[in-house]
Amino acid sequence: MLDLRFVRENPQLVMENLRRRKDDRVIADFKRLLELDEEVRARKRRIQELRTERNRLSREVGRLKKSGGDPSEIIARVNVVNQEIRDIESETARIEAELRRLQMRIPNLLHESVPFGEDEEDNQVVREWGGRPTFDFDIKSHVDLLDLLDVADIPRAAKIAGARFYFLKNELVLLDLAMQQMALEMLIERGFVPVLPPFMMHREPYEGVTDLEDFENVMYKIEDEDLYLIATSEHPLAAMHMGEVFEPTDLPIRLAGLSTCFRKEAGTHGKDTKGIFRVHQFNKVEQFV
Repeated sequence: MLDLRFVRENPQLVMENLRRRKDDRVIADFKRLLELDEEVRARKRRIQELRTERNRLSREVGRLKKSGGDPSEIIARVNVVNQEIRDIESETARIEAELRRLQMRIPNLLHESVPFGEDEEDNQVVREWGGRPTFDFDIKSHVDLLDLLDVADIPRAAKIAGARFYFLKNELVLLDLAMQQMALEMLIERGFVPVLPPFMMHREPYEGVTDLEDFENVMYKIEDEDLYLIATSEHPLAAMHMGEVFEPTDLPIRLAGLSTCFRKEAGTHGKDTKGIFRVHQFNKVEQFV
């Protein structure tokens, strides 16, 4: 999340970053954020003015009491000032909550090396590895291979859990575990610390690692609990050191997370509906620095 002072002092830089991301919704949110920020600051200035007036009036009340004067009119004004302060503070708290929500919608700045394009066709290939294999036989889809090798059972998973779930079995279970182990060992050799994170997170840390307004519709919420099933181990890894301050000598911190991930995959109806793509539950190794 961008610091509010930075946003306030660099509005054009932030706006240009949003334009490069081509997200009109966030651009509208950013304009509203700037308006609310100015309104909050104006209200706080007014509160400070009223507090100054209240202090002055309180001193005047004390002076009149000592001299035998009648402070009733001034006391009445103090009561009016106190009520105005309470009213402004209450409304300011509501506006600040909305300001905070909008602030969390503003993404980090893109690196200057990130290319700008109209769509995916403008993506730039940074590097390639290996070559595309060719075969002298008809290639089977992964759905056909799952059935042919008897390594997954999707119909029975659908019977007990619904669409986009699966049973892995036989050699594919061993392959899945072996690939996770291989990935972890490769990362450990590169200085990453292996981590098995919690599979659930509270809302507050989740708001700190992703834009819940965009992401919440694909996440599973635990009913009557302030807990969400994680959509990726990146999220608990990002929140792992929440609220901590690092010394330069502590960095970099390299984490290799292994977890099951849970996603509703809302809005993907008709996309990769066969087989074990775009499923609600899957295992993943995540590298996080």
